[in-house]
Amino acid sequence: MICLFSALLICTLRLVEAEAKEVDWTAINPEMADATYVMDANKCIECHEDYMQVFNRTKHDRVFKTENRDDLEIRGCEACHGPLSKHIDAPRSKKYVVSLKTDGPLTSKQKNSICLQCHEKGIRMHWQGSPHEMSGVGCSSCHYISERRSEKNLFINEDAKKACFKCHKERRAQLQRSSHMPLREGKMDCSNCHNPHGGPGPTLLKTASVNETCYTCHAEKRGPMIWEHPPVRENCINCHDPHGSNYEFLLKLKVPYLCQSCHAVQFHPSAIYSGSNLPGQATSPAQQLVGKGCPNCHSQIHGSNHPSGARFQR
Repeated sequence: MICLFSALLICTLRLVEAEAKEVDWTAINPEMADATYVMDANKCIECHEDYMQVFNRTKHDRVFKTENRDDLEIRGCEACHGPLSKHIDAPRSKKYVVSLKTDGPLTSKQKNSICLQCHEKGIRMHWQGSPHEMSGVGCSSCHYISERRSEKNLFINEDAKKACFKCHKERRAQLQRSSHMPLREGKMDCSNCHNPHGGPGPTLLKTASVNETCYTCHAEKRGPMIWEHPPVRENCINCHDPHGSNYEFLLKLKVPYLCQSCHAVQFHPSAIYSGSNLPGQATSPAQQLVGKGCPNCHSQIHGSNHPSGARFQR
């Protein structure tokens, strides 16, 4: 069965690669009709020497010069800018040029189609129809393809998460909260959980569900348990806010109020906790309002494997 699945996966990957085709340059720029490939980078250097010196330090340059694997990569500059014979004959005319600059005339979809000639595979297989693609996000929004500004992946900044924070400013703010993922410490980045190019799960997650993504690090919470806590098994974000919280353990609310969002009727207590039960008052404080709250007793809140752990107390 495993061999059959592997064979199907390989066939699928090859099919996707086979379907990748060269972009229709005439559809992008009708002025390029009848233009032919020159296949001579020295012609480009004659006018664009400064630009080429910067480009020479990128992985793209290495691929096009020495590690080209197909007919497209052999074309060098023309792989991304199209056939340049007309541009070389009339170098001062801009109408024969395909510019990938962010302020250029091409739409994000057109520029993306040029990149996808080579890159529509691997982690980018889900790009078509992904939230970013549908929102008009371009490859150049996160990647600077002609200049090395980061150690890997040609990000626009050395710090990869800053590419995400350009748009997701609310996530950058959440990261400043007291309880947060170790992104600020540089121990992980957004791509540990999300695939910005599209994925099988919600909110561009790399896996099919929130819980599967959390289990990649928190494997001890995966279960199955003898006694399951249903909201835990349903979705981790029922209780946690993974992008940052002002409560410990990334909780969405302080306990016991978080627990009482479900447990306000059954079992104990049967009434919502209020300020009358807080420590420092005349009456004895409710034990659920001190220390760790409800987990003071229900310490195995994610589920229990103890035969007598039905209340998650052991």
